[in-house]
Amino acid sequence: LLLLGGTLVYSFRNRIYERFFPSEKTTILLLGDSMLAQENWSLLLHRNDLHNHAFGGAITQHLLWNLQRGELNNPPKICILNGGINDLLSGIPPQRIFQNYQQIIALLQQKQVQIIINSILMTTNNSRLNQTILALNQQLKAYSEQKNCTFIDINSLFSTKQKGLNPTFARDSIHLKSSSYTVWVKEVRRHLR
Repeated sequence: LLLLGGTLVYSFRNRIYERFFPSEKTTILLLGDSMLAQENWSLLLHRNDLHNHAFGGAITQHLLWNLQRGELNNPPKICILNGGINDLLSGIPPQRIFQNYQQIIALLQQKQVQIIINSILMTTNNSRLNQTILALNQQLKAYSEQKNCTFIDINSLFSTKQKGLNPTFARDSIHLKSSSYTVWVKEVRRHLR
């Protein structure tokens, strides 16, 4: 119930912002899970030409379904993509997550959308899961390079291979504090240029 409530708060807040500050055209589409949904990226990036279609609890299959069901009817120029942790926590095999990413990238590139992929953020308390995340991120990075996508390793900003997500940046074992987004957004801005 708490997750559902948090998801509704993010969604409701973003809808209000889009209502008062409408964009004429979506240049940037944010597609992902609560990592993208929980903050207002329009304010972080100082832009009103983006649409945040991320939501809490999303798995990569949800992201793929949304694209297949019309999210690309008016394609943006850029898509910022983040997802995978909910899949892993749900027991979805890493290979299936990678296949979903491949299909998402293919759909976006068919519409000539430039793609920025963020690595899956490690956790604070699960070294076994973190090893799986590191292996999947290596696969995603190599595929991103092959497909001319931008790959941002957000773990280099917030985590170490040995210890995982640094608790000083985290509000729980898998989510960042609001203050941590200023670090992430600088890296996103650098690639948007």
